[in-house]
Formats: sequence, C-alpha cells, structure tokens
Amino acid sequence: MKMIIGSARHDENGKYIGGRAGDQAQKRADDYKGECSLQEFYVHKYGWICAIAKDPMIRLKLAERMRALCNNPNVGYDQGGRAGILKAGIDTKKPTECDCGTGVRQCVKEASGKDPGAFNTENEKEALEATGLFNFVSYNGQDLPTGTILISKKKGHTAIVVESTIQSAKEPSVAYYGVYKGKGTSIVSALATVGEKDTSFAHRKKIAAANGITGYQGTIAQNLKMVQLIKAGKLIKA
Repeated sequence: MKMIIGSARHDENGKYIGGRAGDQAQKRADDYKGECSLQEFYVHKYGWICAIAKDPMIRLKLAERMRALCNNPNVGYDQGGRAGILKAGIDTKKPTECDCGTGVRQCVKEASGKDPGAFNTENEKEALEATGLFNFVSYNGQDLPTGTILISKKKGHTAIVVESTIQSAKEPSVAYYGVYKGKGTSIVSALATVGEKDTSFAHRKKIAAANGITGYQGTIAQNLKMVQLIKAGKLIKA
C-alpha cells in the first residue's frame, strides 16, 4: 500500500490568495484534484518532521478528519481567509477557507479536543509539542502510521498521512538515549556519559537531524538544544 497524504494545497487558480470561498476545483469524493486534496506521499524538498500522536485513536481520528476536509467541497484554500475553518469546522455546510496550517490545526482540534493555537510551518513543531500529544521523528524513509502529521523542516508545508500500511497502534521503532543527569552543557560529554561511543561531529549531525535540528553546524544553540533533550530523556538515537 502506498502512503497517501492530505492537505490544503492552493486555490482554484493555482495561487495562495484571492480565490473564492469553497473548493472550486473538487471533482469527486476521495478528491485528488481540489484545492484541499489527497496525493501520494512525497518527500518535501526540505524534508519532513513527523508528529505522531501518542494515542492511536487520535492518530486514526486525525486521518479521518483530514480526509473529510479534503472531500468537503465547502472547504477551499485561501491564505487571506485561512481562519475561516477555525470557526466553521471541517464539516461545514457553508463555503469557507483554510491554508495548510489552519487545516491541520482544525484536524488536531477535532481529533483530540485540544487546540494547539495559532502557528505556521516554521513554529508548528513547537506548537504541537506544547500540547503533550505527540512524539517527533525525522522522516528517513520509514513507513509512517496513519494520522502522522508532516511538517517541512523549513517554513513550507504541512500535511497528514491519511493512508498507510501502519493503521493504528504500531509505531516506527524509536530509540532514545538514557537520561543525562549531569550539570554540564557539553553534548559530547553528555552523550559519552549515557554510553554513546561515537561522539564525532558526523554522528552528532545525524543525531541532530533525527531530532528535527536542521543544518547542524555544532553551534552553541544547537548543542544546548540536544543537551536539553538528553536531560529530559527525549533525545532520539540516530
């Protein structure tokens, strides 16, 4: 089975602002042509950060809500009217608008009952992380559970996996480093303390990527972010 994703993509003119309310391009149910529509999984040019709900029922509901959004001819794309869906809801009977971010936000609200608040794709991971509902991994070619939220690693796009070989409770295998209990701020020392033998720059770069830290250069800020994660027991192994 191929992975299928859903998202708000562009207006009826192939643009991002100025279109009419509602989906003018939708042709049928299980829509692959509309402003908000399904498509085969692809890897974004910036790569994906994957937000995977801890509760399998929320994952399934996220997928169902995104499919409903894509198949509702009353939900179209327009950045100017992007907040419309937040008031109207996914099952609206009146034409409204969203963009990729507010579409995903409304899916989270309706699937979990918790609103992550306003975000764009640049700070979406932080907004979703604050809900406490999600675990995060970088996409490295693995199958993803149905309901996974995809976030481009740089400001760009967000979508939800609506079909996958992994339908419910099974998750990709994610291994975490042990908790670093020291007071130091060196990621090299912290990794060595919890048993990591390879603390080279090349391997730290892989660890950074696995934890959604893009463009790793070994800066103080990047290293401190990894130290914070390992102290919390949330640093993913590469």
